[in-house]
Amino acid sequence: MSQRRQKSPVRRSSGRAATAGVVAEIANIEGIYVASESAAPMELLKEAMLMKGKGIKGDRYALGTGTYSAKFFGEPGKNLTLMSADAIESKMAEVGLKPIDMGAFRRNLVVRGLTAEAVNDMVGHEIRVGSARLFVHRRTVPCKYREAQTCRPGLMNQLWDVCGVNCEILDGGIVRVGNPVAVLPSTYQPKRANHGSKPPAFFIQPSKRTAEQHKGMVMPPAVAAIMCLIDPDGFQRVEDGYSSAGQHFWSTKAYEAGMRAKKLRTPLMLAFVGALLAVVAAVARKLL
Repeated sequence: MSQRRQKSPVRRSSGRAATAGVVAEIANIEGIYVASESAAPMELLKEAMLMKGKGIKGDRYALGTGTYSAKFFGEPGKNLTLMSADAIESKMAEVGLKPIDMGAFRRNLVVRGLTAEAVNDMVGHEIRVGSARLFVHRRTVPCKYREAQTCRPGLMNQLWDVCGVNCEILDGGIVRVGNPVAVLPSTYQPKRANHGSKPPAFFIQPSKRTAEQHKGMVMPPAVAAIMCLIDPDGFQRVEDGYSSAGQHFWSTKAYEAGMRAKKLRTPLMLAFVGALLAVVAAVARKLL
């Protein structure tokens, strides 16, 4: 992910850059995809409504039903994802992966006219898509769930740097196939980019991680238990999403810890409420 230089313009394939205060149209929307819930088929649309701070109307992340919609996965960039068809096609041809439909990558907006580097360089910038304005928070890296679902062994490693970016919707609006995509000049704010609570090795290509980094990617059972206490439905939904492709998100120990925590959730909540009421009653007696 390139954030080395503080330059707003992202060049077109023609090499023409944006001048100060001018929006550079660098690509166009080729496809708009939504799904109603985790693991549901993607639906191809000609136009869609982008809702500020939420997502695309009718999409799982606007509805809170996405694989990663759990409360403990909170990050603003989950509003929508964007990727380049050119980048995917070029990389798949280079590494010898059989082509697949763009909807299989489960990204919301597929654009035409950008290299993978140009897309990754959007991180930290605001972009204009149709009548909507977005902020690009991070790269969207592929996962073993996507590899299994597409039946393309090696996809996760081989397409690591070309699977798009995660965006927050700053201003909503209608977007249509054919609308321009443009980086807004003088909007580079790298410190504003928020990738959530990802472990340090999250953005390192799996084949390049050290043994220690691989170990750090494993969720400790105690953390999984806390996550399940926070959002038991979200905890199960991410596992169900992966299971639909024959994979597991949680390790056996982490999942078991989560299920134990889920059983204790109601008694713990009742105990907490009881203790809180007791404190309130004690304070009230002192005031009388």
